[in-house]
Amino acid sequence: MTLKVFLNRDGLDFDTASSLQATQTLELAQSNEVQEVPVKRTLFNTVRSLQLFWEDNWSQGEEDETVISYIGFKGEWIKASREAVNFLYEAAANPGDHKMASGIGERVGSGIGGAGGRDGT
Repeated sequence: MTLKVFLNRDGLDFDTASSLQATQTLELAQSNEVQEVPVKRTLFNTVRSLQLFWEDNWSQGEEDETVISYIGFKGEWIKASREAVNFLYEAAANPGDHKMASGIGERVGSGIGGAGGRDGT
């Protein structure tokens, strides 16, 4: 049985669903057992609504009806960070752009050793 899964497609009808490319197409086995069918997680990051279209069934055209007794969805909720990221890139810092802490003044970095320190080590 072929199941086409569509995301966020309001107003989807049978004609459109049969001709439209699905977000993901799943092949289900003919079984009375519960089947876990994994989906591609990256395709389902922005789910607002979910439309399921069974394109065919196992009746070989004898019946138009498919009976589904159970559908369950499981997954993990992940907090999405949709906040804007602001950053400042400085090729060379301009001390005039930054406030200096009181009492430090001109001495910032003058007593630090290593490369660029006074002792040259």
